[in-house]
Amino acid sequence: MIQLYLAFLFLGVTQSAYIIDSAVDQVFWCGGSIIVTSDDDVVEQKNEAKQHRKILFVLSNKGIAYRSVDYGQKWENVTQSLIDQQKLDSNYKFKDIIQSPADSFTMYFIGYNQSFISQDCGRTYRTFNDNKLYGFRFNKLNKDQILAFQEKKCNKTDKSCKEQYKRELWVTNNGGQIWQPVLDHVRDAAWDKLIHYEMVPDMRIIVSHVDNQGELKVSYSDDFFKTIKQIEKDCFGFYQTPTYLFLLVRPDQYSVGYDLKMSPHLGETYFPQEIVLPIDDQSKHTFTVLDVTDSIVYMSVAHAEELSKVTNIYMSDGNEFTVSLLGNVRSQDTGHCDFEKIKSMKGVYIANIFDYDEIEKTKSRRKRINSEREMKLQSSDRLDQYKKSVITFDLGAEWHSLKAPKYSYSGQPLNCNGDCSLHLKGRTETTSLIYSSEQAVGIIVGTGNTGLYLDGQETNTYLSRDGGHNWYEILNGTYIYEIGDHGGLIIFAESESYTNVAKFTQDEGMTFQDIKLNISLDIDNIVTEPSNEEQKFLIYGRIKQSDNPQEDFWNKYESIIGVLIPIDLSNVYQRVCKGSENPEDPDSDYEYWSPQNYQQQKCLFGQKVKYQRKKREAKCKNPEIVKKLLVENCPCTAEDWECDLGFMRKIDGGECVPMTYGFSSQPPPIKCTGTYMKSQGYRKIPGDECEGGVYLGPIEQECPTEKTNIQVNQIITDKPIVKNEQKKQDNLDSQSPNYQSQTGIKSKPFNILDYAEYIILSIMILTLFYLRNMIWGVVKQIFSASQVNKNRKKRSYYPPSEEELQEKKQATKKRLFGIQSTKDEDEEAGL
Repeated sequence: MIQLYLAFLFLGVTQSAYIIDSAVDQVFWCGGSIIVTSDDDVVEQKNEAKQHRKILFVLSNKGIAYRSVDYGQKWENVTQSLIDQQKLDSNYKFKDIIQSPADSFTMYFIGYNQSFISQDCGRTYRTFNDNKLYGFRFNKLNKDQILAFQEKKCNKTDKSCKEQYKRELWVTNNGGQIWQPVLDHVRDAAWDKLIHYEMVPDMRIIVSHVDNQGELKVSYSDDFFKTIKQIEKDCFGFYQTPTYLFLLVRPDQYSVGYDLKMSPHLGETYFPQEIVLPIDDQSKHTFTVLDVTDSIVYMSVAHAEELSKVTNIYMSDGNEFTVSLLGNVRSQDTGHCDFEKIKSMKGVYIANIFDYDEIEKTKSRRKRINSEREMKLQSSDRLDQYKKSVITFDLGAEWHSLKAPKYSYSGQPLNCNGDCSLHLKGRTETTSLIYSSEQAVGIIVGTGNTGLYLDGQETNTYLSRDGGHNWYEILNGTYIYEIGDHGGLIIFAESESYTNVAKFTQDEGMTFQDIKLNISLDIDNIVTEPSNEEQKFLIYGRIKQSDNPQEDFWNKYESIIGVLIPIDLSNVYQRVCKGSENPEDPDSDYEYWSPQNYQQQKCLFGQKVKYQRKKREAKCKNPEIVKKLLVENCPCTAEDWECDLGFMRKIDGGECVPMTYGFSSQPPPIKCTGTYMKSQGYRKIPGDECEGGVYLGPIEQECPTEKTNIQVNQIITDKPIVKNEQKKQDNLDSQSPNYQSQTGIKSKPFNILDYAEYIILSIMILTLFYLRNMIWGVVKQIFSASQVNKNRKKRSYYPPSEEELQEKKQATKKRLFGIQSTKDEDEEAGL
């Protein structure tokens, strides 16, 4: 191990560089106020002690653990210390470090032969009995309760022996001192995330498994599987949030791919219901739960297996799913979607989509391609040239293009008008994610470009301080960034190239100061304590010991070493911010700021709120947390309503229009008497608190008479209707929402088109009557042909049954080899 420790004062910034054996794999802040788990759950800690925030743990790619007690100024090799103390093998390594979500002071160090636990952020260690298990799951309410798995071989004649279920579930109640096996043939298991309901036991476990009869199930147990209760059968797996349980189930015989069921948490029991999408597409190949906020679910679904990088985003308040966004970008390698929740502002999301016209062209082109090889050559990679960014300020009810900055980073005017807009890179293609923090209200940072589409070559760095309405181009190139001091400090470093300079800003990108680093490195990330309240950061990256191009892959990997550089910006301030008690005073360093919707109205979700935050130009230390003040509730406007089931908006707003021409939401009930409630194409945005004003909800309609109660089934497709402008306008006029209550239905004047169905039906009957002799002759010919070919099997449009497959296999054997055949002959026949 090589240590390079150089420290000096530059603009009040203290920094040093520490060299470790290999690149950084994990970073932990011990004893902090927030823990972010491996599945991205944020767990607030009750026993947080601010003095412990300075303790960090780092695990390298080669399994060496390091610890610092002074924000990274000095580091201890934990692995070497345990080797010396415990008399371990000199090559001892860790394969994982896990922080208990129930106690941020407790750290588990999982080794290949022996593991350890520390309950005081590394002051002391004791042996942790991992029982040669893996896949540890920690209870968020009890640090001593842990789940883990062990591989278990099974007999293939056993009905429960299935390829992905060859695991045994183990549990401990005492922090690993005693482990017990509780269930065989398990695919996955997790502690129930419904931790806020007293009626649900803290020890509830949900599991995906195979029962003794070979059925795939998702079940739960409240007593470590002394008893077990079924949630759903024919179920491949589950995913849980604190609000909903999602179940991946076997599709019906008419569908391709999978189906998904969702169960809201209603206490002690689950009631899974199949998710019904407003698109009648029986092909659903991937489901990705993007976010669940205030009981609102955002879910991405890929309907085409060959175009699984193109998904639709649906949203639901727990009842019905409606379309929020078409053509969302998804990675086929990682499954990630370009859909980012903006933590610094309620209701704001940024997503990347493919241009809809180009999606249709790609689909049409693929239909004309016959061979699989040509299909790969003409792959959907072409679509990557047509990505663009959109933003919503109202939980996905409307999506808009991102407004381009007025000036470049150098102060030159940017002529970006018309269809030109700002586009930001998403998680499908960069590590410089669209970033925000709850502690820095309104601030968003991202990398991208201005133009018609997202350009992977020309990239700059952008910042918004009003929740995404207005953007500033602040730096030239791609940067990695981190926010601290409630947004009062933002630190930047170039990514995708070697650098020895970092930058920081105290005024949200108006001005920057450079920090010259001791060493030039390829920076992987910048991190701070998860609360984003500190002025101390850790930069980590890598350098190569050799640049020999003849080295093979493994030698190149061995030649990479890691670098840890702490950055302390606590001394850059000249003073502490003042005037928080009176932000309206001109001399105060604080201000009141009210967020707006897209129409520049200061009412969001039916409420007018304002925040107290530091002024942009105030370069001072900000000890105040963000304060949110409720001013008043607002009258309802059209912006408080989103599209109802079967309706959608285009990008950049407009009215909610049917997804198909002539679609009618909520048809009259079969036995309709008097009146019924009919949708106008809108429903109120979940969580909206507006009062009175514009009403776009269901309206009372008279039941149709028996003469007009003839309905034609409509199929909803994912292709918006494209018609000539006159028909389009007629359609919009017919579906325009009623902004006032209706008291009755006026009688319509006579129109011959109202009786077109009866006229057409009469003509068809007369035609059949005159052509009856000819039709009978054709029927006789068909019947004769069917007798000649009575042994020919009819075409199957659905997957064949097991019996049909066996029959086909035996027939093929008989045709190729006679009744008997060998294993080699089976393979030759493709059986």
